[in-house]
Amino acid sequence: MSELPEAVEKYFQGTATDEQALDIYLDSTIREFLHGGDPKIHAAIVHSRDKIRDIFGKHKLDDTRDVQDYIHDLQANVLAHAFRAASPRMIGHMTASALPYFQRGLARLICATNNNLANVENSTTLTLLERETLGLLHSLLFHNESLDYPEIMHAPDLCLGVFTSGGTVANLTAMWVARNNALGPRPDAEPPLAGVQTAGLARALIQRGYEGACIIGSERMHYSFKKSADILGLGTEGLVLIPTDENYRVRTDLMEQKIMELKESNIMVIAVVGVAGTTETGSIDDLNAVADLAQTHGIHFHVDAAWGGPMVFAPKYSHLLAGIERGDSITIDGHKQLYTPNAVGMLLFRNPEAAANIRNTANYIVRESSPDLGRYTLEGSRPATSLHVHASLSLLGPQGIGAIVERSCDLTKKMAKYLSQHPSRCFEVLHQPMSNLLLYRFVPKFLHKRRDAGELTGEDQAVISKLTREIQERQSRSGNAGFVSRTSLFYHAAQGPVDAFRVVIANPLTVWRDIVECLEEQLVMGQELMLEM
Repeated sequence: MSELPEAVEKYFQGTATDEQALDIYLDSTIREFLHGGDPKIHAAIVHSRDKIRDIFGKHKLDDTRDVQDYIHDLQANVLAHAFRAASPRMIGHMTASALPYFQRGLARLICATNNNLANVENSTTLTLLERETLGLLHSLLFHNESLDYPEIMHAPDLCLGVFTSGGTVANLTAMWVARNNALGPRPDAEPPLAGVQTAGLARALIQRGYEGACIIGSERMHYSFKKSADILGLGTEGLVLIPTDENYRVRTDLMEQKIMELKESNIMVIAVVGVAGTTETGSIDDLNAVADLAQTHGIHFHVDAAWGGPMVFAPKYSHLLAGIERGDSITIDGHKQLYTPNAVGMLLFRNPEAAANIRNTANYIVRESSPDLGRYTLEGSRPATSLHVHASLSLLGPQGIGAIVERSCDLTKKMAKYLSQHPSRCFEVLHQPMSNLLLYRFVPKFLHKRRDAGELTGEDQAVISKLTREIQERQSRSGNAGFVSRTSLFYHAAQGPVDAFRVVIANPLTVWRDIVECLEEQLVMGQELMLEM
């Protein structure tokens, strides 16, 4: 039998001294990344292909390396230029924020245990913790006092929800459940009908007299629903998008009209989606109105609250999510406003038996009689990321999370007011923020009179969009005073698509000065670009 090379074996049998030395070195590296060195949000290397080739073209994999040498190179060549998501001046993306310090240690603990949550034999008590975490969130979102949570959360034949790698897989799983329940087996029919999971989508629809199937929701729905429609066999034409109002909330009157049209056309609507915090604008649909439509027409009601779900913990804003508890399923992301590391998503089911039609088992691992939540997940092997959510709920608490969310929303509203009243009059807010996302754009001075008179032409709109794009790109490259993202979407005042700055304020370390400095830099860049025109 061949022996392991000593250089390899030492990494599996590291002594306490080895690990302690590495921990000290890593701690120093992390502190340097988070608190020291270049204060920029990122370095200019990401925009230079020559520098990238110089740094990343020299590594060879023909020999093992010393771990501290490896981390030193990582620090010098990668981390020194990496995107600093925790920077309080980074106000442009949803998954970029400072995290509570305890999450870093828990990430190491999850790696050390290396339990696989697909199967209880590979996880034991961490599976129980995952079930408890889902039960805690379920009780906070659905408010169903009739459920015996201590009993139900651990019942092997019931499923309050599942952990996923993020909102995309959670939304896909929700649509999977909705499709399989809408087209489930009908043994009482004559002749008996197999479910879609057995017969396939085309035959299941034909047998029931339908000509097609679709998902219906806001035109501002997350793009994961486009993927879901494709993967589930509906095709992207099976994703029916409903226009929104001036604040980017779905028009429920048009949604109801479309549901009636689809029924008349013999198209099955497998799910109606309400959005609690759109990814572009942070807008929240009238969830009660959408729930009424779903209930009236007997359709699965899914709430995509990947972003806005934690607003239920903020007393000042929780009323905006009224109706979320009526969802048949709810998506919520830990790595957004529950302040966990990335790749932590969840899907919750109002009915603990709703996921029965997607259950899959295997004789060697996720058996029929086991309490494995892996029977209901699209992913197989999964780490114990539930520990991150359990820690946030336990240490920050719903009240602490709510306080962070409330502060973020307040800051966003203050920013919208500041932009609207800015002495330069060069900023135009596109909507009144419902949460902590905001869209605005840069309008050059020579267009102020035409803007104020409502006389901007198509060419004027193109100039405004071009300047907004160029300012965002220039600021992104500099990485100095701040970072905002951008998007392109329909703007009611322009009666057409425009480019806009997109701000996401969620970092608890962001203060008003960070926002003002970001805007002042944009103003300077805008004036410089106007001189270049």
